[in-house]
Amino acid sequence: MALKLEGKLEALIDFIVEGKTFRQIAEVMGCSISTLHAFLTLSEHSARTNAALALSAAQYADKAEDVLIECQSTMTEVTRAKELSQYYRWKAKMRDPKKYGDKIDVDLGVPPGTEIIIKGQKFADND
Repeated sequence: MALKLEGKLEALIDFIVEGKTFRQIAEVMGCSISTLHAFLTLSEHSARTNAALALSAAQYADKAEDVLIECQSTMTEVTRAKELSQYYRWKAKMRDPKKYGDKIDVDLGVPPGTEIIIKGQKFADND
């Protein structure tokens, strides 16, 4: 089934950047979601796929702000804008969790096994 997708990487990347879901893309391409995912995560395609997901995440983050700025002042529209903004932020987080996710990756740049001393107390890598 992945043969159906051969030669269509550019179109797939465009769909991802446009913010289409994998379900929507699979329907257009006439394949299953698992086939689409397997094709996009092949080593030769994964870097382009991740870059496209990161770009679409940034667009969703921008949409989250825009919807709040552009909403009308009625209580219904403000509530709707808040919900849409939250949804767009969630979409951004799903597409680029390193940048928009809840967890922060802390890298001290210290090689494994190095002792760290904080206020006179030693900490080893396995403590």
